[in-house]
Amino acid sequence: MSGNVSLSAREFDRLMAAAQAYPENAEKAINDVLHKQAGPLISQRINPLIHPSGRTFKGHRASAVASDWPRYDIDENLAVSVGTKRLWRYLYFPDDGSNTKNHAGGQHFFLRGAQAASPEIVQRCIDAMTREWSK
Repeated sequence: MSGNVSLSAREFDRLMAAAQAYPENAEKAINDVLHKQAGPLISQRINPLIHPSGRTFKGHRASAVASDWPRYDIDENLAVSVGTKRLWRYLYFPDDGSNTKNHAGGQHFFLRGAQAASPEIVQRCIDAMTREWSK
């Protein structure tokens, strides 16, 4: 699953104000936070939103909630992508939740998790930008 999460106007304004106040540190600081910290923060917010399947038959793997499912792509400037490892790319996980009669669709685990993590990520970016100046 891929998609973009937009910051709220308030979060965006806070981040832009810090970037304008500390332009020498902004890009590097934001990249450092996004590439080293944001992925795990987002996946920690996604995981509680995933409902375990409850399947227990022989040979069934552990549910995604109990597994090491996240994969982070940090190749882009000022971006991080959270996805799943190949093993967990089946239809009702990670985002939709709709391939069987027991799973309600439209769960949007990734979007909701990323939105929940965005205020903390923005704060960490601001802290990283201002850290050098507060020494």
